[in-house]
Amino acid sequence: MDSGPGPVAERELLGEDPVRLPRLREAATDLRRGTPTVRHRGWWISLVVVVVVAGSAFGVDAQVRSREGAQVARCEQQLRLATGYAEKQLGLIANYLEPTLTPSGRVQELHLADLMSARAGRVLPLVQHADHVCQQVSVSPWHFGLVDRLGVATAYSAGLVTVVQMVAAQGRVPITDDATLQRLRDEVGIEGG
Repeated sequence: MDSGPGPVAERELLGEDPVRLPRLREAATDLRRGTPTVRHRGWWISLVVVVVVAGSAFGVDAQVRSREGAQVARCEQQLRLATGYAEKQLGLIANYLEPTLTPSGRVQELHLADLMSARAGRVLPLVQHADHVCQQVSVSPWHFGLVDRLGVATAYSAGLVTVVQMVAAQGRVPITDDATLQRLRDEVGIEGG
């Protein structure tokens, strides 16, 4: 030992057993030692954040779907009104007016077309408004049921506008005789015809 100023420390021998403190990530084998077990708070915090974000996204999506569903229902309602009005105005003439016959026994379609054209001109703004309402609706692509309903309503709307425009231009195209238009009408859920 070196003699120098200050107290002299004796050497201590630890023995043959290795000395090591328990690692923090290992649980203490002797609970009396008081070494706390490590908890992974980072994982729990991450899990809570993911659950909160997923719940918020689900809630927002439900609100968006509800709003989109109301818009599609409004489109379908406008189409029902426009179809009913068009059928009332144009169907009365086509079904209940007895057309004039020519000497050869044929119907004078020009006269019937003239009568229908005037009424179709009055019906056309309502039908175009319904088409405009349906064109303004947008639906999220993952709302499959609403996408299908809107697609059918938009197709029917476009077909109805085309038919009424043709009748307004003095062409006679019966609404109920068009099979494609009738199929689309049935899928939209418009009764009658």
